[in-house]
Amino acid sequence: MKLLQMRYFQTVCRYGSITKAAEELFVSQPTISFCLKELEEEFGVKLFHRRHNRLMLTVEGQFFLDKVNYILKSVDALTTQMKDMGNNHNHVKIAVPAMISTFLFPQMFNAYTQIYPNVELEMLETGSLQTRKLVDANSVDLGVTILDNFVSDSYNMLPLVSTELVFCVSKRHRLAQRKHISFGELADEHIIIFKADSYQNIFIKRAFSEVNVEPKILLYSSQLYTIKQFLGYGNAGAFLYRQVAETDSDLVCIPLDQPIIQEIVLIWSKSSSLYSDSENFIQFAKQYRYK
Repeated sequence: MKLLQMRYFQTVCRYGSITKAAEELFVSQPTISFCLKELEEEFGVKLFHRRHNRLMLTVEGQFFLDKVNYILKSVDALTTQMKDMGNNHNHVKIAVPAMISTFLFPQMFNAYTQIYPNVELEMLETGSLQTRKLVDANSVDLGVTILDNFVSDSYNMLPLVSTELVFCVSKRHRLAQRKHISFGELADEHIIIFKADSYQNIFIKRAFSEVNVEPKILLYSSQLYTIKQFLGYGNAGAFLYRQVAETDSDLVCIPLDQPIIQEIVLIWSKSSSLYSDSENFIQFAKQYRYK
């Protein structure tokens, strides 16, 4: 039994006619007739009987058709996947939250391209929550997000780096000399936080809620440059990762009374297969250490 025989058989079943199947497949009628005869002889069963000039399936023929449909559907899906792999060769698409991308990925991408110069890395900046949705939809090969219980249960993951969330202000801000601060003490401060698709957004609002404080949110933004510009006026603060804030000499990092340490992880789907280039990136990430 060959795949071509199964396709001929499936097409005949669709039309109930060898003539119409031959027209559809651009082959001669004798070719299809011979194919069907070969199948019947190989299995020792009759697949069709004629009724009113139309081919009708026997019980054995219907059973065979059900199996053929399943096999050919699987073959077509495999063909599509293999072509996708060919089209995606030398290309890895990664979704990365904006704040993480500023301190982690410039170094990481540069180190990766030194080893794999022919692979194109495409980075899509988005929030942590949106990153997870993109991974779920197979719109990206890999994603970077903050570790929580949902991530650990739902994805394959690889820890990348730990980071501390700190409250940042300009040197001219009235709180700039503080050694540490709590969420309760920020009740009267103007706050800038990332947009709703950010895990940080949910985390910060939850922390304020736990101390019965409604934060005075001055701005929602996913643009780090914009946030730093607003901080420069000295009348607002923002929660940033320490590695990000410490690269700007105009900012002061104020640790929280109860330090918030977050794990940044690389994630990928548990249900989808990875292309070889994505596998190579994961293996590279296992050896890479942020400096």
